[in-house]
Amino acid sequence: MPSNERSPTRRRFLRSTAALVGAGTVAGCGGSESASSSVSNAPGDDPPDDAVTDPPAVVLRAPRDVAVLRERGSDAESAGTDEIREWTHSLVADADAAASVSVADVDGATAARRFLGETDFDTETVYVERHVVGECYERRLCWIRWTEEAVETSYARVLRAADVACSADTGVGVTHLIRLPAALDPDSVSSFSSSGGSGVCRSRMESEDAGTEVEP
Repeated sequence: MPSNERSPTRRRFLRSTAALVGAGTVAGCGGSESASSSVSNAPGDDPPDDAVTDPPAVVLRAPRDVAVLRERGSDAESAGTDEIREWTHSLVADADAAASVSVADVDGATAARRFLGETDFDTETVYVERHVVGECYERRLCWIRWTEEAVETSYARVLRAADVACSADTGVGVTHLIRLPAALDPDSVSSFSSSGGSGVCRSRMESEDAGTEVEP
């Protein structure tokens, strides 16, 4: 996908952000013009032909009321934990935007900061997506696909190891930073969708193998 001509500014990131953790997490943020969630492509379905199934990514896991990402230098009180939404998303599309992001000291924070710093924003974009999941579960990215106007993801919900202490009544925030090999313009991307379900991610190779199986 060819790079778009654009003038990198931090405000582009801020305008495209749908409250990374909760209301007011990033100053000047606003919801997307068109955002939807569906279960039309569950983990058991084959990945679409144009989807990427193993993109470079970093995953952050933290209590649902922790502001994992926010604009550097913003007032701590503006992080706001009164409204913690189940699903949020944003695009980090230039180096100024990446430099403006502060990552909380949670597991994976060092990797996340390095991930942002090593992204070549002339040809790449980082898509940030956060879901609230049960503490006893992981949320694994099955695939992602995009155009100049839309981003779509699919996840699998998987039980964590039996020896991990957790509560079925507690939710946590799982944030994926996903590097896309395309220079997207946040002003042009107006549609976001995410699907998911229980089970494991299905690969194209598994789909092909399944098609060659013969019943005994």
